[in-house]
Amino acid sequence: MLDNEKKKIIEAEEQYRHEIAKKLRSDTGFIQNEKNKIEKDFWSKASELLNGNFGLWFLSTIFITGGATLYQIAQHHYEVKLNTQKELLTCEFELANRLSGIKFLLLRAKTNGDAQTALTGVNKSLGAVSIEYEHVNIATLYFKIFQLSKIRNLQLERYVTELEEKNLAIQSEDPKTPFNEADRKRLIELISTLQLSSQQQIESNIR
Repeated sequence: MLDNEKKKIIEAEEQYRHEIAKKLRSDTGFIQNEKNKIEKDFWSKASELLNGNFGLWFLSTIFITGGATLYQIAQHHYEVKLNTQKELLTCEFELANRLSGIKFLLLRAKTNGDAQTALTGVNKSLGAVSIEYEHVNIATLYFKIFQLSKIRNLQLERYVTELEEKNLAIQSEDPKTPFNEADRKRLIELISTLQLSSQQQIESNIR
């Protein structure tokens, strides 16, 4: 059994722990009350400040500046999009004009010399829609359209490659030799397919 002295020591320790716990609870409550009071005072002061002349000026400055910035961003985005659309249509019309001219002359070509003249349009325009693209070949026009539209058509790329290869082959032929009907037929097929795709793209961009 514990003697009286030890009991007194244990009771004193328990009493001490109880006082410490009570003090901690009291301090925690005080801190929480002070935190709530500070937050309340802050928002009260902030509300008072913002409702005053300075606050109204400050808010209006933020909204006006922010609104002007948003407007400038939207305006820039619109101008970039509009310029891209205009350039894309210019490329498409140049391409359509080029293909139409080639096809017109090929249908009437009698000799390889006539076909060579018709196929000049593969590398340069006989009547450019835009001077910028007058000396740009068809493959480059298609690449430019891909850059602007972000749409790539691998089948069309193969048709363009074949058109360029046939052009190179015919350019090496004797100009006085009669134009081969099989070459004429295949070239017209290629160009008609490219024309259809170009027309569809123009109609899609104009809508």
